[in-house]
Amino acid sequence: MKKYTMEPLFSIIIPHYNIPDLLMRCLKSIPVTEDIQVIVVDDNSPAVESYLDKYSELSRPYLEFIRTTKGGGAGYARNVGMELAKGKWLLFADADDLYVDGMYDIISQWTNTDADVVFFKIRSVMSDDLDKELTRMTFVNDYIDKYLVSGDERYIRLSHSVPWGKLCRRDFVASHGFRYDEVQYSNDYYFAVCIGFYARKIEVTDTVLYIYTTRKGALTDSFMKKPGELAIRADVAFRIQKMFKELKIDINQSISLRWYLLKLIKEDRSLFQHYWERVDEVYPSKYEAFQILSKNKGLKFKIKLFLYSIWVWLRP
Repeated sequence: MKKYTMEPLFSIIIPHYNIPDLLMRCLKSIPVTEDIQVIVVDDNSPAVESYLDKYSELSRPYLEFIRTTKGGGAGYARNVGMELAKGKWLLFADADDLYVDGMYDIISQWTNTDADVVFFKIRSVMSDDLDKELTRMTFVNDYIDKYLVSGDERYIRLSHSVPWGKLCRRDFVASHGFRYDEVQYSNDYYFAVCIGFYARKIEVTDTVLYIYTTRKGALTDSFMKKPGELAIRADVAFRIQKMFKELKIDINQSISLRWYLLKLIKEDRSLFQHYWERVDEVYPSKYEAFQILSKNKGLKFKIKLFLYSIWVWLRP
């Protein structure tokens, strides 16, 4: 790795596992400059020993290639990367995504802002055909459009649940000790909500910075179909809803705890019971939780939920 003559302005952290060809595409979308520190954290890929010999892009200047043996997932890899970051600003990218042409010019316009977080728009495309636009992840741009029209910061701060398409001031993140959850799914959601809520000031632009790609077999392409996934995602949603209650935040989440609780009723009754017993930790009362879950549901569902609730509440 080429030594810096001065501290970089930006640190781009990229977790990676076993998709080196796509990682190379991502890296090639990032210009080689002393202003950008690139940190690739490989999370114990099977053939990682051959990467440095096979992929010359990993030996380019100002890139740090970190190998871990833990297999801790993307959240763990991002935390490792943050510990090594030197830039004034943090950016996070997924290895199978990439940046738009001219990304350096785009982010350089914001180096002197006094905001803690800057939000950009994204494009969503197929990985094997970057010209094929998708509607997936359009909620990111919807939140930006809503903010630019209304000036209401709530949704961009608290519902923008992905790690990419943002500039985050590193000293702001470090001063609060924000970390990614080291779980297999939804590891970025709590982090995203925290930086959005605690940012002293934000900036929002309709400029597209990031290209999100979808490919068959990717983690998000099989959403809620993997063993243990529902339990992990439900736990993250519960913790976020609990934080909102403690901070007295009133916002209708697009990915809400209600959705997970309803799914648990069908697929994991014991886990549903675990959360239902604690439901007043996240909702104003058990009665209001019943009202929220029963909304737009039929009478049969309401009777079953009511009887189940009585049974849970009366248990010793």
